[in-house]
Amino acid sequence: MKVTPLSEAKSRLSHYAKVCRDEPVIVTVNGVPAFQLSPLAEEDDLIDRLLEKNPKFRRMLAARLKEPSISAATARKKIG
Repeated sequence: MKVTPLSEAKSRLSHYAKVCRDEPVIVTVNGVPAFQLSPLAEEDDLIDRLLEKNPKFRRMLAARLKEPSISAATARKKIG
């Protein structure tokens, strides 16, 4: 595991982009761990990753999951 201050991570971002493919890179702010750099895998979907961290989307999804659902057969009948 590599731990580096934010100032160094900013000045050497290309380097740490490569390092984080082999080991976790923890970035500190004022000596306190603040975040971790991690690469996206080829199979990762960027849109899915962005949506899973979007608070507005998460609230909307939570609200929709509370709504009553219908079966696929009922939906087919309603559609056509």
